[in-house]
Order: sequence, then structure tokens, then C-alpha cells
Amino acid sequence: EWTGHTGKRIRNVVNIGIGGSDLGPAMAYEVLRSFTDRDLTVRFVSNVDGADLHEATRDLDPAETLFIIASKTFTTVETITNATSARTWLLAALDDPAAVARHFVALSTNAEKVAGFGIDPDNMFEFWDWVGGRYSYDSAIGLSLMIAIGPDRFREMLDGFRLVDDHFRTAPAEANAPLLLGLLGIWYGNFHDAQSHAVLPYSHYLSRFTAYLQQLDMESNGKSVQRNGDPVEWQTGPVVWGTPGTNGQHAYYQLIHQGTKLIPADFIGFAEPVAELSGELKAQHDLLMANFFAQTQALAFGKTADEVRAEGVPEELVAHKTFQGDRPTTTILARELTPSVLGQLVALYEHKVFVQGAVWNIDSFDQWGVELGKVLAKRVEPALTEGADVPGLDPSTTALVAAYRTLKNASEN
Repeated sequence: EWTGHTGKRIRNVVNIGIGGSDLGPAMAYEVLRSFTDRDLTVRFVSNVDGADLHEATRDLDPAETLFIIASKTFTTVETITNATSARTWLLAALDDPAAVARHFVALSTNAEKVAGFGIDPDNMFEFWDWVGGRYSYDSAIGLSLMIAIGPDRFREMLDGFRLVDDHFRTAPAEANAPLLLGLLGIWYGNFHDAQSHAVLPYSHYLSRFTAYLQQLDMESNGKSVQRNGDPVEWQTGPVVWGTPGTNGQHAYYQLIHQGTKLIPADFIGFAEPVAELSGELKAQHDLLMANFFAQTQALAFGKTADEVRAEGVPEELVAHKTFQGDRPTTTILARELTPSVLGQLVALYEHKVFVQGAVWNIDSFDQWGVELGKVLAKRVEPALTEGADVPGLDPSTTALVAAYRTLKNASEN
């Protein structure tokens, strides 16, 4: 059993990462929360905003807390900044630099940087350097999840990945789920001008699933250059968005039903609720799924003006209560939410993204659009922290930095 520096049992695990080193494990933890060790507190920190780390640690005992630092290169600015602040928080309580080795582990490929931070390289979990972050949570990056659900259930999840991997590799085109999902997206986007794609899971446990898919899809296929360097001459990746049902029904479904934009939507549902719910709470599942099926029916078939009139609706309201229908949806229905099913869902969307990238002739495995902002942030930071002048800034950014300085100085004085 792993214990902390003082001999206390580890009761809290805080994963520090960003992008794929955070979104995947955090999503999977929420999805599989009903399978987790409820005596263990697991939290995720990603934002360089210090409030994120503060809220994650404010009620934790440092002597019972393990930090998992997830960074392939161990140079990611946001992650190392948060890790350094976490180390300061730990040492303020335990007052012994040797404590770092018992309260920090690393998920990385850079043993030298890990050791320099104070983490024992024996406690560094490696993975291949060619694995992109958004495709990595089923590697060592998923350590926080494996601690929470246990190795057996983690393997069940990996088995789910393998099932869909094998299906994608061997199933004929007309029955190949990732291929069909990818081609449907191309049909809607390239032939019907759909600019976005909604993913609407009817499960509270999938509350972070769409946020995970946002990175998987938009970072992979948000490209305007072909693999040979030529500009693309067609639409590529859509904006991916959505929240769990039934919440979205009372927020933005109005636009999907009666707006002027075509928004294809994936509805994800389950025949059975999670096992740990009480009988009364389980009974609510049928109501949840009644909404699930009602929405896909309404989007597909709508409601004609004659049907509205037949209900005795005043003529001046008929147009407002008419639904055009013919709004595209894809229904994904499983028996219940399990680790294996999560693996299958993620692999389904991974391969869908690959299919679309191949058809659009773009590289789904780079993310150069992320790099420019990082470079510019390094240039701007001295102007904010030291008040230094930064040559070459455009007039708009120069004015904004000046306004920031004025507000900052006023608050300090």
C-alpha cells in the first residue's frame, strides 16, 4: 500500500495536466463515477488560473494527498506552473523536501525533467512519445482513473476499445459504425452546409463527454490545410457542442427544432440506469428515456400546420407551433453504462474522426493551431508581470496590455 511521507494513507488524488492529459481522465472519471472507490477523493486541475488549484486542494490534508503530474515533455507551462504551486502547498505543510517523492508521481517521457522536479524517476509512468494527448487517456495518462476504478475495470474499458478497433478493421462498409458515422458527418457538413454537430448524452454521468469530444474532434480536424500543404477547398471539422439531456431541452433545443441552422445531433442513451441508484431514482430512468425518444421523433417528423390546427390552436399561432422536422439525428443506444461501453464509445468517435480526416485529406494528428498562442503568451507575459515593454506588439494588444496594467496597479495601490 502506498502511503504518504508521514505514513498516512493516501485518500486524495489530484491529477494535474491540461488538454488530453486532463480532459480524457476527467471525463472518464465522471462517466465511471459509480464504479469508483467512494472513499477516495479524485480531482483534476488544468487551468493555469490559480483558483483551479486552490479549489481542488483547499479542503485536503497534504499528508494524505497524491499529485499525478501528467505532461509528456514535462515542460507544458500550465501543468508545470500548477505542479510547482502544488509542491509549494505540500511543503508548506510537511516542511521536508523529501516529501515530494512520496506525494508526486509523473506521467511523462522526460525522466531528466521529472527528476529535476523532485519526483523519483522510478515513479514515472512512461508512454510512447508519438501518442497525441487527445488519444492518450487509455495509456498511462489514465493512471488517475485506474486508481479510482481499479485495474480490473480499467482493463474492461480497454477491452471495449479493442472491440470497436476490431470492428472498424474488419466490418464491411455497410455495417461499419465508425465509417458510417464519419460519412454521415461529411454528408451533413459538405453537402448540406451544417456548421456544427451536437452530441447529447441522456446520462448525467456523461456530463463531460461532449467536452472531451470537442478536443478529440476539433483539435484533430479543425484544419484548413491539406496534408501536402495546399489549402483545402471544402468544409472540414464542425463545431462540436452539447450537454446532457434533459437539461439542454430547456436551453437550446428550441434552436435545433425551429432555428434556421441545420444541426445534426447524436443522442446517446442507455436501457438501464446505473446499478447503485435506489429504486425510486431508477424509476426516473424511464421518464428520462421517454424524453430521449420523444426528441428524436420530434426532430425527425416535426408537426404539420394541419396537425396544429386540429388541436384547436388559434390561426395566428399555427405558424409558431409548426415544426418542419427532417432534422438529422443519430441514436446510439446501449444496455447500460459500463467501463467496456465507455471504451467502445470513445473508440467509435476516435475512428469517426480518423475517417473524416482521411476523406478531407487533412492530418488529424497534429495541432499547430495550439502552438501560436503559446509562443505569443511567452512574449506578452513580461509586460504583465514586470511591466516591460514588448516590441512588435500590434496596437490592439498594446492598448489592452496597457489597460490591464492600469487596472492591476490600481488594485495593488
